[in-house]
Amino acid sequence: DGQGQKELLLALFGVLKGVRGRVDMGGRGLPSSPIAAKSGHPRVALIPEDRKTEGLMLPLSIADNLVTAGFDRITRSGVIDPARLEAAVKDGIARLQIKLGSPADPVRTLSGGNQQKVVIAKWLMTDPDIILMNDPTRGIDVGTKQEIFRMMRDLADSGKSILFYSSDYAELIGCADRVLVLYDGRVVRELEGDAITEEAIVGASLNIGTAA
Repeated sequence: DGQGQKELLLALFGVLKGVRGRVDMGGRGLPSSPIAAKSGHPRVALIPEDRKTEGLMLPLSIADNLVTAGFDRITRSGVIDPARLEAAVKDGIARLQIKLGSPADPVRTLSGGNQQKVVIAKWLMTDPDIILMNDPTRGIDVGTKQEIFRMMRDLADSGKSILFYSSDYAELIGCADRVLVLYDGRVVRELEGDAITEEAIVGASLNIGTAA
């Protein structure tokens, strides 16, 4: 932790200013701001580190939180379309299997795992090509973790690109196709396939040369 992983994701989402370099996907550069990220080509979504302070507006309803990132999808000429709003909320709840009483309930009444599902569903509503996930399973129960991992695999299999940060070796070994280890703000090792082992990850994270 603390080796530049969070800053990398923020830079890719266009949050950090004054960052040098360029990242292309399909010949197109990534957006330079969060506003461009939602509507650009490719479209980019960011699941932030702290869902309560960065991902949700806790006093507002579950429904309101679900549609904040995809507002343009529920409006006509800037005016909310009630039918589109209802359909979008129902789709988000069903897609992530969010357990709730009513969509009108404040989002703060949900469990931590279901709050995280709201954050993810909110950004999936923008139909992103690239999904940046900052420690997406932190502080949630094992069952919800497995649901999120299955969803990530389904999204990847459907053609979405997912870059997620985790300091949990088991998550990386069990979920990732490739692992990039950062040390002092730089990528020091790339692991793929059978080379993704706890020994290799630990060695690289300590900047110790180890056999793959």
